[in-house]
Amino acid sequence: MQREGGSVRRRGTAAFEQCCWDLYHFFRVSAFGATATLPLLGAGSADPQFPLRRAGGLLAVAAAFHSFAYLHNDVCDLELDRTQPRRQRYPLVRGAVAPPVALGLALACLPLAVVLHAWLVAPAPPGGCGAPSHPVAPAHLATACALLAIYNRYGKICPVPMLTDLVQALGWAALLCYGEAATGRAATGLTALLAAYEVLLILLVNGVHGALRDLENDAARGARTTAIVLGARVEQGALRVPRPLLIYALLLQAGLLALPAWGIAANTAAQRGPARIAAGVGVAGISLATLATLVAVARAGHASDGAGMAHLVLLLSSPVALVAPGLATRPRSALLAAHLAPLIPNGMTYAALRWATGRERRQAP
Repeated sequence: MQREGGSVRRRGTAAFEQCCWDLYHFFRVSAFGATATLPLLGAGSADPQFPLRRAGGLLAVAAAFHSFAYLHNDVCDLELDRTQPRRQRYPLVRGAVAPPVALGLALACLPLAVVLHAWLVAPAPPGGCGAPSHPVAPAHLATACALLAIYNRYGKICPVPMLTDLVQALGWAALLCYGEAATGRAATGLTALLAAYEVLLILLVNGVHGALRDLENDAARGARTTAIVLGARVEQGALRVPRPLLIYALLLQAGLLALPAWGIAANTAAQRGPARIAAGVGVAGISLATLATLVAVARAGHASDGAGMAHLVLLLSSPVALVAPGLATRPRSALLAAHLAPLIPNGMTYAALRWATGRERRQAP
């Protein structure tokens, strides 16, 4: 009886763990940090002291938006994902969740985001510590949803994939602008800088990072991506990156290095004293680490998953380093938690750490 009871408990534990991982993959929790930081960065660019209650509301809206964007994307790309080895554990690909159910959940997140905005974000926070959100905030949110829906539907079939990459990039930038409008304050030069950074980031991440990662399967299935259109291919198991794609990636990377540096030089965050010093040191350190990562990849002649994730984390960290030092304690804590917490359960984070510490290279056959 004891053995039987232990076996039941083990099966129950295994089923619970599988359920947790299914939810993790289904809602793409690994990518939530990139979504959650955007409205907080937007809010911080306009009001460095926005209250914690509003930060919580923005995170709730971001969660609804994130669920819509990724669930809708997974439904639209399901046939492609079924042939992608990296996606085989996903419940939608395995058939554990039916596509109509996933689509219904994605669409239900749209009114949920509106309700969460009206309930948690739009009203003036109690205690006189903030203004009501600007009436244009829902328009920014609606724009973000519409642009992501367009990208999800046409992103892999558009003859000019750089155009749909731009549509997606503008959608994520609209989410950042939603956070700014939610404070009820006017947009600043920092808001514009952050939005421009987000556009360049998505163009690089989607058109180069993600497109090269999925290149072989995408090309075999007739998908259209920026990397494929610019000539990237796999020959005899080796990735070939043509000069046009390399130039495109380097131009985007140069912009992603230049914008935060200009933000520090021009003090677009209007920071003073220790906050400005901390922002400068943080941005400079991340920029140097980014350059070191690119040099290491160039010397190796290829980019592993760990190197790619290290590069991505650095790109996502730069705007946080620029904004966070000038925020009040509570909104700064919310921004840092939104940025860092989703990285903890992500296995790719530890692949990046192994690569950065050299363990990945030492363990290679």
